[in-house]
Parts: sequence; C-alpha cells; structure tokens
Amino acid sequence: MTELNNNIGQTITDAFGNPANPFQYGAGHLRPVKAADPGLVYDASYTDYLLFLCTNGVSNLDPSFSCPKSPPPSNALNYPSLSISKLNGTVSVKRTVTNVGGRRSVYFSSVKPPPGFSVKVSPPILFFHRVGQKRSFTITVEAKREAEGGAAAVGGNEYAFGWYSWYDGVHFVRSPMVILIA
Repeated sequence: MTELNNNIGQTITDAFGNPANPFQYGAGHLRPVKAADPGLVYDASYTDYLLFLCTNGVSNLDPSFSCPKSPPPSNALNYPSLSISKLNGTVSVKRTVTNVGGRRSVYFSSVKPPPGFSVKVSPPILFFHRVGQKRSFTITVEAKREAEGGAAAVGGNEYAFGWYSWYDGVHFVRSPMVILIA
C-alpha cells in the first residue's frame, strides 16, 4: 500500500506510530482552502442514508420511514469512498457527482487498484457544461485470478486498499477504496 503524507511531509500514522491505512485516515487530511472549492461533490439525501441504515439492520430511527423489503446494497450509497465486502467475482457500483467548480469542466479519472483487483471507471472522462450539472459513472471491481497475482494472493479476511480520482487540471478529487474478498 502506498503511504500518504501529512501537511508537513511525514507519513500519516495511527495512534501507535504505525503507517495509517484508509480506515484511520479516510480520505486524508482536510485542507480548508481546497475544501472551499472542491470541484465535485457527491450528493446523498436523508432518504439515501436511511436506506443505507436499513441495509445494515437499523430500521427504527425515523417513524415516518419504512425500510423496503429488499434494501439496496450498502455500497449503493452515493458516497465518495467505496467499500466492498465479501467480493466474489465482479461488482459494479454507480456514483453521481455534481460539478461545483468551473463551467465547461472536463474531469479525467485515474485509478490505483487495490492489490489483487482490477478496477475500471466508466466513462473515464466526465464533461460538464455548467455549474450544478450532475454526471454519473460506474466503478467496476473484479477480483483477479490467483495466477495473475489476484485477490486470493491477498489472503482471506484481509483488506486491500486503493483509490480512484477525478482531475480537471485544478481540482483533484480522490476517493479511497477498500475491498475484502469472500
């Protein structure tokens, strides 16, 4: 796993001084100036969060909301980070971003896949014509075969970390990924 640096150039560490992983640092350190102009945002509504909680067994937070009999998978929440547990084969997840940067923005995707997995972002380029415009993309994650240095080489009950990002020449929107094989 690639280590990330903090704002003084040192490796981000956990409470014990060990190199941190995405479980400890999430999407990284907050830079207030950059946070004021993020470029892209991932919108999720109150109902989206209630559905996420339904998927995870929490169903009594809002008496005016009833969980569906078949709630969406937990990775369906339109959230920047991506978590897939018990991956067996291939999973595709849809995300939607809203342009809050400049009009006529063009964002290019890049990926650092978790070891043992292949990751594809489609479409790999997002075109925005105005501020407030939304665009959707799909992230497809596939466990590689063991002969290809695949997920089985990572080991059972072991998490693999990576990231995907969008860049328009000004804004760098990076999102962590964590995958646990079945």
